[in-house]
Amino acid sequence: MMHKNIAIAVAATLLLGPLAACSSSGSSGDGNGSGGGSGRGGSVTIGESTSLSGSIANLGQTGLQGLQLAAADMNASGGLLGKKIKVVSADDNAQPATGASEARSMITKNHAVALFGPVSSAVAAAQEQVAAQYKVPIFFHTSNDVGLMTKTFTPYAFQDVPNTMMEPRAVADYLAKKVGNKQITIATFAPDYSFGHDTVDGFLQALKTLHVNYKLVKQEFPPLGASNISSYLSALVSAHPQYVFNAQYGGDLVAFTKQAAQFGFFKDTTVIAMYAYAPLAALGSSAPAGAIGFDRAPFWEIKTPEMTKFVSEFKAKYGKYPTEWAILAYSAAQEWAYAVKKAGSFDSAKVIKELPGASVPTIIGSMTVRACDHQSEVPEYVGTISGTADPKFGIHLYNDGFTAPFKDISLTCSEVKALQK
Repeated sequence: MMHKNIAIAVAATLLLGPLAACSSSGSSGDGNGSGGGSGRGGSVTIGESTSLSGSIANLGQTGLQGLQLAAADMNASGGLLGKKIKVVSADDNAQPATGASEARSMITKNHAVALFGPVSSAVAAAQEQVAAQYKVPIFFHTSNDVGLMTKTFTPYAFQDVPNTMMEPRAVADYLAKKVGNKQITIATFAPDYSFGHDTVDGFLQALKTLHVNYKLVKQEFPPLGASNISSYLSALVSAHPQYVFNAQYGGDLVAFTKQAAQFGFFKDTTVIAMYAYAPLAALGSSAPAGAIGFDRAPFWEIKTPEMTKFVSEFKAKYGKYPTEWAILAYSAAQEWAYAVKKAGSFDSAKVIKELPGASVPTIIGSMTVRACDHQSEVPEYVGTISGTADPKFGIHLYNDGFTAPFKDISLTCSEVKALQK
C-alpha cells in the first residue's frame, strides 16, 4: 500500500551488500529458492517481511496471522507434498531498503520457497525485484499499487487484491449512482507516496469516465503515519467540500476520523474511505454514520461456507474477527499451495507456470489469476456506514453493501500491456 521515488528504492535494493538478519516465527526449512528439497518429510519455509510496527501495523500483523493460520491448517492436514510449512517473518518498518534486505535474507539464509508481500507498495516494488533476481514467487495480498503488475512486473509476482485503479473505480461507481446528475464538490486526502497519489488519480479519472459532475476544491497529502494532521484538516474544512475521498488506512484513518470529528467535519461532509473491519472496530460508536466505506474482503459480505469456517477458526485462535488483510493473506497462501500441488513440486519455475489463467479455490471463492498481469480477478466492496451497531458483530457495518465485480473495474489486458512496456 513509502517513499515517492520507487525507482530509486528499487535500484538501492539491488546494490545492498551484506545480508540483514530477519526475525522469524519458525526456523529455516530444508527447502531452497529453486526446489524446496526433494522427497517427502521435512519442511519448507515461506517468508513475509511486512509492517509490524507503527500506525499501519494492524495491516501487517493481521496479514501475518492469516498467513500463519494458513500454514497451520496445511500442516494439520499433512503438510504440502508431505512437507511441513514454516513461516519466517520480519518488520520492514515500511522502508523499501529494509524490506528488500529482509526478503533477500529469507531466500538465501532461510531458504524460503515463496514470499508474501508487505503493506507498503514502495516496499513491495523493492521486494518484487529481489524475488525476480532469485526466481522466487511473491504474492502481494496487501500492497496494491497498479505499477507492481505493470511498471515493475515480473513473471514471479502475483497480486491478490484490487489494485489502485480497481479500488477507486468501484468507489466512483458507487458515488455516481448516489449523486446522479447533481453537481458536487470534492476534496481528496491521501498519504504522500505512490499508493496515495495513484489511488486519488484513479478515483478522479473514474469520476470523469462516469461523467460525474464534480468540482475539485482541495487536495491534501500528509505523510504516512503523521500524528498531527490538524493543518491538513483545517485546509479541508476551509474548502467546504461535500465529499472527501480519503485514501488513508489503518491507524492513520482512525486518527483522521477522530480528529475530523473534533472539527465537526462529518456534519456537512461525506467522507469516503477504507472503513474496513479494523477501523470500524477501533472507532466503535464513533464510527461516522453516513460515511462511505470500501473494503477489499469484508467477511460479513462474503457468504461462503469456507469463509464461515475461516472466521470461526480465526476468532477461536486470535480472539477477534479477521481483517481483510488476514483473509487475503490466507487466500494468497491457498493460491501458492494450489500451484505447488499442480506442479507436484516447490520448484519456482514450475510453480509460477501453474497460476496464469487458473481459477483457484479459496475462502473468498474461486479466484482467477489473469494471465496478462497476474492480477487476481477479485471484487471490491462498498457501502454506507450504518448509524447502529450490527447486533451480531457489535460494530457499525454497511447498510447497503455493493459488490463491484472485477470485469467492471479492472484495466483491460490491452491497457495493461501498454503500461508494461
